[in-house]
Amino acid sequence: MTETEEYPMPTVHMNGTPKDRLLEGNTDILHKIHNLEDTICNCVFHGRDYYVHDLDDTVIGGAYGLALEERQKHLKNLLAFREYIEKHIEHINGQ
Repeated sequence: MTETEEYPMPTVHMNGTPKDRLLEGNTDILHKIHNLEDTICNCVFHGRDYYVHDLDDTVIGGAYGLALEERQKHLKNLLAFREYIEKHIEHINGQ
């Protein structure tokens, strides 16, 4: 590992998975992540769908605020995974 890498990266070598298969697998994951991101963006997510929930008035944004915070948490994780896969593709391509 180098100083800039946060985790181990695959090494293309004779006894391992061929480079083209490593790239194919990671590229497929990346395409599916992009499809998922598009699907999430097209999913209706609106405050009017949460206003009927009973919550303490001290919660900023009420139930919708909590739901939005939860969704943003998962989107952030999805972005981190996308970046992880992109780093793999870049690393494999460089070998």
